[in-house]
Parts: sequence; C-alpha cells; structure tokens
Amino acid sequence: MAQIAAPLPPPEPFDSDVLRRGLAGRLSVVGALLRFRAVIGQDLASGRNLGDYLTSLFVATLVFTAGYGAVLGMFEPGLQTVFAALKLPVVVLGTALLCIPTFYVFNSILGSTLSFRQTVALVFTMTAAVATILAAFAPIAWFFTVSTGTEGFLVALHAAVFAIALAWAGRLLGSLRELLQAATGTASVHRGFLALWLLLVAAVGTQMAWNFRPFVSEGPFLTGTRSLCLEALRPLASEPERGGYED
Repeated sequence: MAQIAAPLPPPEPFDSDVLRRGLAGRLSVVGALLRFRAVIGQDLASGRNLGDYLTSLFVATLVFTAGYGAVLGMFEPGLQTVFAALKLPVVVLGTALLCIPTFYVFNSILGSTLSFRQTVALVFTMTAAVATILAAFAPIAWFFTVSTGTEGFLVALHAAVFAIALAWAGRLLGSLRELLQAATGTASVHRGFLALWLLLVAAVGTQMAWNFRPFVSEGPFLTGTRSLCLEALRPLASEPERGGYED
C-alpha cells in the first residue's frame, strides 16, 4: 500500500532583523518582496526596522540595476559596459528620488497618514521590484545581446522588459497599499492617485533614460544635450511613405 507523503512544512516567515547581516542580509529583502509581502506591510506600518528596509531596498536596487546595465552595455563591450552599469542605477534611483516629493505631498493631501520615511520606503520597494524583474530577465537579455547585431531589436526588447518591470512594481505597490491600510486602519495611499503617479514615474524615467543615452551603442557617459524623449519618434514621423508610383 502506497504511503501518503507528508505535506511540506510552510516556509519560515521573514524576519527583518536579517537585513542587518551584511550584503546577503540586505539582498534578502528581494525574497521578502516575492514571498512575504504581508510581513513587509506589517513592518512598514509599524515602523519596525524601517531604516534597515530603506538601506536594503536601496542596495538591492543599486546592485541589480548595475548588473542589468552591464548587460545593456555588452552590445559594445569595453567602456560602454562600464558606462551602462553606472548609468542605469542613476536612472532608476534618480527617477524615484525626483518623484518621492510628489508622492508624499499629494498622498498627504488626499488623507494618507504615512510618514515621510514610510513613504520613501514604499517608493524604494517599487525600485527594488523593478530591479528584481530586471535581474530575472538579465540572462535572456544577455543571450540576445551577445548573439544578435540588431540594435533596434535590442532596444525594443529592453523597453518591453522595463514595461513589465514597472507593471509588476505597480501591482506590488497596490498590494502593499492594501496591507498598510488593513494594518493601520487608516488611509495609506490613494488608489486613483497611485495610478496617476505611476504614469508620472514612467514619464520621468523615460526622460531620464533619454538624457543618459546611449546605453546599448557606444557613446559618452552624458551627451549634455537638451531635448525631450519624444525626439526619439522624430525619425519615424519624418520617414517618407512607402508605396505608390513615381512619374
């Protein structure tokens, strides 16, 4: 008679005290984002180890975005790999820092009771979530980077990866919003404003990436030119129509 296998024990709950245990401890916050969002929500609501969360989320974002930036720059190996690894963390973290004041002020106007530090930690969960998705796609992005010579395809691939990363980060913020509201019993983040703010983040991030271009092709660290990211569409708009007959 076949024996019935015993059920697997539940995973050990996440204890944010582990965030203090060196780099590995800091990066463990990524696993918590994936598996223990309820614990993160409770810790953020109570302010437990809030400073450790801020540091760990920042470090995780820095490490993973630098790694994906290096993958971007491998299309032109050498100095461009170093440039891209340095520039992408600036783009992701810079975008978050620019958008934090808007997130805090307007949420407060709309009734949020979160402190400024809680707000910063919440925004950094977004950057860490984006960085986590980038790290998940990094092997695939590396394969296509080293095996194809088509820059246009790579730009489209990376743009799709970033879109997926931001979409999942937005969903994560939505989950944490509900967890914070349940834990505190008060307003945390306004649902409608969160959607608008994510659109703002996408716009600021796109402009930031445009200012620090190029990432894939070889070029300077910073061009120093002033232009709007919509300039990237100009070649498409100016391309002559195909078809028809000439006299």
